[in-house]
Amino acid sequence: MISRLLGHNGLEPLLERISSIVDHRYHRLEHSPSTRKSGEQLDSANVTSSDAAKLYIDSYFSQIHPVHPFLDRQTFETRSFKSGLAADLATDVSWSALYHAVLALGCQYHGGAAFEPRKGESWKFYRIALGLFPEILVGKKTLVTAQAIVALNFSYMHIDELLIGEAARTAQEIGLNQASTLPESTVRHQTFWVIYALEKLLAFNHAKSSVIMDSDIGCPIPSVPEATFGDYDWLFATASFARLLSRAYEGLFSISATLNTQEAYYEKLDAITDLLERWRLSIPLAFRPGEAFHARSFRSSCETLVALTTHFYYHDASISLCRLTLHVGKNQDGPRQIESKTILMRSARSIIELLRHIDIEPYTPVYTIALLPLSALFILFDLVIHNPSHPETSGNLALLEVAAGHFSRLEYVSGGTLPSSILAEFAYLARNYVRTHGCQPGSDGAPPSGLISQNDWLADNSASAVHGTNQILGPLPPSMDLPRTLPLMLPTFDASAHDADSATGFNVMELFGSMIQSDYDTFFSPP
Repeated sequence: MISRLLGHNGLEPLLERISSIVDHRYHRLEHSPSTRKSGEQLDSANVTSSDAAKLYIDSYFSQIHPVHPFLDRQTFETRSFKSGLAADLATDVSWSALYHAVLALGCQYHGGAAFEPRKGESWKFYRIALGLFPEILVGKKTLVTAQAIVALNFSYMHIDELLIGEAARTAQEIGLNQASTLPESTVRHQTFWVIYALEKLLAFNHAKSSVIMDSDIGCPIPSVPEATFGDYDWLFATASFARLLSRAYEGLFSISATLNTQEAYYEKLDAITDLLERWRLSIPLAFRPGEAFHARSFRSSCETLVALTTHFYYHDASISLCRLTLHVGKNQDGPRQIESKTILMRSARSIIELLRHIDIEPYTPVYTIALLPLSALFILFDLVIHNPSHPETSGNLALLEVAAGHFSRLEYVSGGTLPSSILAEFAYLARNYVRTHGCQPGSDGAPPSGLISQNDWLADNSASAVHGTNQILGPLPPSMDLPRTLPLMLPTFDASAHDADSATGFNVMELFGSMIQSDYDTFFSPP
């Protein structure tokens, strides 16, 4: 469909080149070294000096812990700095994995990070932690076991589906989801809710069911001072958002939800949209999505990341709801569909407008640095191609080029490790198309009959392949209103998240992260 609109086959070679780059990354990583060599001892007594360890641990608790508060700092530091650390690490596999994962994460903030997988100073620590994962799987499960698996997840390896799933199973196996009167009950509850939020977001974006049943949760969400920014309780907000996603998946995106009638879909969409809007309004004004983003008002890079993530969560969910609305009402062009297209554009624009506040660093989450920006780029590309002379197209083109600059900068900063500048060609294709077709006689931006059809590489993958996030219906927040001009065109969303034939053959997101080898020798090395 897109090639027919463009009038040439320029898109096909671009997709083929992206596929080739993805294949090359797989081939290169298949021949990369595993986490541990045959016969290698994981003796970490002399891995780092005590001064360096203190520096890395302090950086971890100042930069990462406020965002993911699943540890108790006093408990961790007491055990880390006591005499006999080497013996303690040698006898407790889970503790050793957690300790080295924390060192690896803290090291990233002192020049130890690298975009290239298995490179950089932090890899020295992380490979030890990851090499212990098989022993963790078969060993006795404790609170430290769950914490170690969560810490392993926050690496540049991007094997979160494996690790977060295992963390969720471990958390339930040891009863972290239950109310507790143990002395460590607060940190147990913290750990569970961090895992819950991570697992629910991952499951939603991968269009898969969660391994955590909401009806089996009996523990409260604790208040964590380190994760509270002024009057913004970040852990409570993320847990609430994760619960919203869980309800949205069950009622709207699960396989059983495909049995919904159109009326039932719309009723549930309206209910989830209302919950999303209530969640947005519960966020303090300085962090609230839909309001102006004042980066200078935040006191640290960590606080800025929390604010960005809050905005991205909202737009992520909103995009998902909008795209589902267009799928449910395919071949219709009523007020609900028109409003959804407008909100879809608004969310994509908002994401791209926030890109300048993102730190282009190896430790920045891929969700923030690539996943949402890529979704926004594809949405605006689709809108431009289907609406070359619409009054909003010039603004969409400008923002497409902003997104292109973001991905080009990402490739430059990573030294070519992340070959993302190729995505800038979408902006080039869009601008050339508008230059050629945007001012043709009779092209007034209104949707011609019969022209709206399926876009294989965007609509078909609405919940799984490229990225399955989407947006809200309902009234627009006042600060985010767009002028009501001509209606927007978009291709019909004919494929659901569970259509087997909806895959494009490759995942563009694989440009941005390392993949573990197909034989899993990253974890299970030969004896």
